[in-house]
Amino acid sequence: PGNDRDDDDDDDVFDDARKRPRDVTTADAPSTPPQPSTKPPPPSPLSQASVARTPFIAPSPARWRERYAPTCEACERDRKHCAHHAEVPLKLLIIGHNPSDHSWESGYSYSNPSNNMWKLLVRGEIIPSAWTSDDCPRLAGELGIGFTDAGTEPGNDANAYGRAVMKEWREDLYARLRGHLCRASGRAIGGEEGDVADEIDDAAKTWRATAAAFGPSVVAFAGKRQYAQLFDTIPKRVEVGKQPPGSLPPRWPFCEDATEVWVLPSSSGRAAMTREARETPYLELGARLAEVEWPRRDGGFRGGAERRREPMKVLLRYDR
Repeated sequence: PGNDRDDDDDDDVFDDARKRPRDVTTADAPSTPPQPSTKPPPPSPLSQASVARTPFIAPSPARWRERYAPTCEACERDRKHCAHHAEVPLKLLIIGHNPSDHSWESGYSYSNPSNNMWKLLVRGEIIPSAWTSDDCPRLAGELGIGFTDAGTEPGNDANAYGRAVMKEWREDLYARLRGHLCRASGRAIGGEEGDVADEIDDAAKTWRATAAAFGPSVVAFAGKRQYAQLFDTIPKRVEVGKQPPGSLPPRWPFCEDATEVWVLPSSSGRAAMTREARETPYLELGARLAEVEWPRRDGGFRGGAERRREPMKVLLRYDR
């Protein structure tokens, strides 16, 4: 999950270089009388909580995949979801923009040699000094560090993805993050597609408790653009560093009181900034992570929460 884009510039992260054309204009629309709506009523907030059953894996011959847990050699080779290693609450989850062409093919986050991510992680003492992108599969199991991206399609130009696409990515990203949360908690993802909880309030409380107990300790966005695009109205400015809990995007799937959210500068070699401006947030993040216990003393679960397995009844839009 890391975008190795060589053209990423955080000064331009909120500009869309192109707009997607409309499929049908008003003049093209057929002149038929209006029909009664067959669409279901607007869903409740929880019914929007779609869940991805398994982490995303790129179709062959590409090798990119989300990494919330280690992957055994056989599953890595066969491009399969690895059920041999359970997902547990992470110390850090890094969210990039979308996989670069290089990462899409290599399967390793930020694998483009021109990208600075692995050097920045070393500089911040977040990973051992000798580790590189080749060690990407080790991070989740040995350090509690996972990787994903806002978008799950390859590309080297972030601005090629307009606002409409970014909104679609937001919903898919949230579904994948909820899926990780369910798997890390040991909860079954219950129901078939379209199954919605009857008791929305009770289910929402259960979800919040699950997010508080089993969510990552820290989520870090490796770039401003993908974070800003999560908001219904794109903010004019996003500051790097730890984000105030009350300022997070709407419908954020993790618990704002339990999972810290950080925004980091782009690691792209062409992002225009000084070395100090690029490195300082990673140094600050590294200092914060040094204070975070992992694996968690309670067996890997925040607050001593017990590992439960009753199903979470949520709408399943994504069944991978």
